[in-house]
Amino acid sequence: MADLQADACACGRGCGVGDCPVSRARLGDITRLEQVLSRFQAESSMRTFAGPRFASRYFVWGQGPALLLGHGLSDSLESFLPLAHHLSDRFTCIGWDLPATRGEGLNRLPWIRHRDLADHLVALLKELGVERAHVMGCSFGSTVALDALYRYPARFGKGILQGGFAHRPLSSLQRWLVRLARFARRPVMRQMPKYEEFLRKGNGEGFETRDPAFWGYLVTSAGPTPVKAVCHQALWLDQVDFRPRLPDIRHPVLLVHGNRDRLVGPACRETLKRGLPNHQEVVLQGCGHVPCYTDTEALAAVVGEFLNGQG
Repeated sequence: MADLQADACACGRGCGVGDCPVSRARLGDITRLEQVLSRFQAESSMRTFAGPRFASRYFVWGQGPALLLGHGLSDSLESFLPLAHHLSDRFTCIGWDLPATRGEGLNRLPWIRHRDLADHLVALLKELGVERAHVMGCSFGSTVALDALYRYPARFGKGILQGGFAHRPLSSLQRWLVRLARFARRPVMRQMPKYEEFLRKGNGEGFETRDPAFWGYLVTSAGPTPVKAVCHQALWLDQVDFRPRLPDIRHPVLLVHGNRDRLVGPACRETLKRGLPNHQEVVLQGCGHVPCYTDTEALAAVVGEFLNGQG
């Protein structure tokens, strides 16, 4: 990040001199992707959970209280490996994939509904013998986290919504294009015309000062997702509206947004702030939509602080 200063607040909370966890984290050691992947290979692995309605990949990495990690539209659980690299010494990080993220069970997508996703999380916790967990959702994953907190309040402790929203319907044009794209001849996202250009337009903020390997990692993580799976995710998103449920979610919830986020704007953030009765907010200065890739150290700092009860 440009113009880093230890005495400057970079989280939007007006921290005192030297007290901002985001500024301190950004001045520390920079995450190296090679180290992340090497540690993950040595300490954890990908697994598969059959689930009640669909199968999904997941990983378990670390020790301590459980933290479920749900990714955004078109992405994959690989997006959470850099974050888990920083948190695995304090938390058992459990990353999971949305249905058919790597093509498994594509034919089952028409019979899966958004509410099945939170049901899947609870079933996964039971499979792992975890009684209670914290839950984090990024972008689309925030809607799954909200549904889980609302319908299964006893199973979850704290919630974290990064780039989150409660209601984000498609426009009429977007809805038509998504329905049409389900029948595209190019089966995965990386084969779509100008895919990397499209990806950079929405997610490119913050990579300019990052290890170049992280941009390639985003492309590699999101590229293999089937187009049909992304279309179904978008149609699920079009149908959900959690605004009426927000006042009933009493869990402590951390809202994390980047002030350069091109995809989820202030209106979505304000809706969550008005509706959630027990929330905190961090606005990462100079950050875009995907801090799991671009601002890993800062994101890990505020997540760890919040879950440890210091935020």
